[in-house]
Amino acid sequence: MPREHRQLMERAWEEALTATGGALPFPDAASVAALKTSRLDAILCLLERVTRPSRWLDEQATWFNWAQCCLLDAVSHAVGAAPRPPPPILAVEPVESPLYVPRARVPAAWLSQATPADLPLPVVLCPGNLLEEPWGWATLFHELGHHVDAARDDTLSVIGVLQDEDARVDLGSWAKEKWVGEVIADLYAGMLGGPGAVETLRASLTTKACSASHPSDADRIAILDAAWTGVRDGQPPQGNRPLEIVARALVNRFQPWQHQLQSDCARLEDPLDSARLLPGTLRRRHEAGTGPEALRKACEEAFESGRLSRPEWVLTQAHLETLARAMRNLVETRVQPGTEALKVPPVELLLRHDRMSFIGATHGQLLAALREAMKHRTRPYEHVELFALADEPLRELILGGRTGDVLIEERNESLRAIRDYLTWENIPHCIYIYTQPYVFASFWDSEHVEARAGDAPPAHIHVSSTLWGMDLRSAVGQDLEAPAGEPLPPAMQRLVKALEHLRKMSHKLA
Repeated sequence: MPREHRQLMERAWEEALTATGGALPFPDAASVAALKTSRLDAILCLLERVTRPSRWLDEQATWFNWAQCCLLDAVSHAVGAAPRPPPPILAVEPVESPLYVPRARVPAAWLSQATPADLPLPVVLCPGNLLEEPWGWATLFHELGHHVDAARDDTLSVIGVLQDEDARVDLGSWAKEKWVGEVIADLYAGMLGGPGAVETLRASLTTKACSASHPSDADRIAILDAAWTGVRDGQPPQGNRPLEIVARALVNRFQPWQHQLQSDCARLEDPLDSARLLPGTLRRRHEAGTGPEALRKACEEAFESGRLSRPEWVLTQAHLETLARAMRNLVETRVQPGTEALKVPPVELLLRHDRMSFIGATHGQLLAALREAMKHRTRPYEHVELFALADEPLRELILGGRTGDVLIEERNESLRAIRDYLTWENIPHCIYIYTQPYVFASFWDSEHVEARAGDAPPAHIHVSSTLWGMDLRSAVGQDLEAPAGEPLPPAMQRLVKALEHLRKMSHKLA
């Protein structure tokens, strides 16, 4: 995750931790706790969205990364004495046109809690069809303009000027925030993206009439042209018509941008070596008749040249939906007391359940836990299943500071001892060797759940995955539970299907 976005997540987390019920009609301890929990869970949803690549988006992931790079570069070139705001998070959504959300509002439908979470996380929403049209990415800069405006209070400053003018000339809706905010975002797009971005916006604006939230397209084009040219040339428009007054107020506000605009104009014929200017440059080529495939090729060559950095993460709506469904069945991870940092099967679960499947690396700590549980069980296990990592992937792991052939020897000894013990206790069992994936889990009475009595222990699944360089014993995991006698929720069903597939792909030991 880019450093700036990590900082945004940290800020959101801190705000969630200090959340109060002041905005609720009847604040009390319960409502405050619900709001705080909702916000923390919402941050986890968005974090999942940012950090986990999406398989179905693989074909578009490269284009997404390049579009994100353009936004990051544009924010880094925001002119002015005020601190540059961190870049917003880019999200691909099924929207008709780009949108900006200054504070991500996570609906209750995405979470198990009923309280929506309003987070200090700015998000630019990009239509999926725009990803592979880099000559249109400058339209995203308009939404980026809203983001910079919100950080620097440009609209509020310009409104103050226009309200003074309104006493002399009736400006109507131009003396209100919504219309002014839109033309400021237009101007920001042109200032951040260069002359080509101005042409992109001009082409995207058609013949829409004015509304309560937006001025007419014709007025937006007129103000954009007058204000952008006025900033570049250092000459505020003259005249007393409303559009001229608004354009003049914008030029006076953004005069410090003059040098950058002049520099951008001088670079029009330079190679494609600026991420923020790239979309506008491609747009100018598009207007000159260059076809889509040639434009995509030019974009690819610019980024593959190595002069433009690329973020290596994607985020999609699918991740929020998947995590939200899973969160409804999340429970606190069971750990063996005194071994919270180790992957030790808790005796509590070994006492409660009858059929278990363990997917692990060496299973070096399983036998001791089984022996302890058997001291207190009043009935035999129905079946125990073990999956242990094959030699090659096992050599790559770190377990308690041990790695390589040492882990292979530990695995072999553990499996021999566990098999002898289960055979001695007449416990039906199967042992497999598997190669991939690097996922570790335990399944507790999680198959054929519908056939079990309703008062039987709930189905329980623990899942964790390794991170390169991290000790496997402290890898982050999650636990899910669902009542017996009912169908498993989709998230747990997928894990059970994965277990069934793993049986087919693994080598069963004699």
